[in-house]
Amino acid sequence: MVLKMYMAKYILIGLGITLFTFFTMHLWSKMSDKAKNKTIAAIFGLIAITFVVVLILLFL
Repeated sequence: MVLKMYMAKYILIGLGITLFTFFTMHLWSKMSDKAKNKTIAAIFGLIAITFVVVLILLFL
């Protein structure tokens, strides 16, 4: 019973990632160049903030 519950969770996660990827690809082609640049900058900004937070938490 417990194994089936875990498997269902992973199947839903896999389907969610797949749907998110295809939805993103669909919207990416319709975005302007300015919006694409803002999106890429936001993603790298989040990565940089996450990196700094992880370093702060490691050396606290």
